[in-house]
Amino acid sequence: METSKINNSQLVGKIYAETSKVLFLIFRQVGIEEEICHDMVQDVFVRLLGIDVLYEAQVKGLAVKIAYNMRIDYLRHNYYVRESQKNHYDYYLEKQTSHQDVDTKDIERVEMAVIRNMSELDAKVYSLFRFEEKTTQEICETLSIGRRAVESRLYRTRKMVRTTLQKAING
Repeated sequence: METSKINNSQLVGKIYAETSKVLFLIFRQVGIEEEICHDMVQDVFVRLLGIDVLYEAQVKGLAVKIAYNMRIDYLRHNYYVRESQKNHYDYYLEKQTSHQDVDTKDIERVEMAVIRNMSELDAKVYSLFRFEEKTTQEICETLSIGRRAVESRLYRTRKMVRTTLQKAING
């Protein structure tokens, strides 16, 4: 077991050569597209390069741990997006038959009005997720806030938008 400190980029390069295929398989085995898998492997090593002091014995395990966490975040995000789209589709399909007078532009205007009335941080979290399709992890990194805070804000803001839309549709 090597405990001496060597150049971080050399160490990360060495570990990349040794483990990149294993990390790729961690992502691929759950059906993530190949190109996205390659991007995610690269992201693992970019994160490792951001650590100040690295020891070889720790880096391999850390790379695998980061990969598993990224995979979980990716799957959570995709599930969340699919459920969100399904719920939106079901909701609007149900309301469309009883409220033909509300069109998509009205719904978008109401949604944008709700966003304008949110706190700056809530609006940013909601917009990054809704319009830029960022994962929870990406939002955490972009805004430097914790995952639970992001998930809580997403839950609250999405509920706020749904409630307002429901009121607008029902008159």
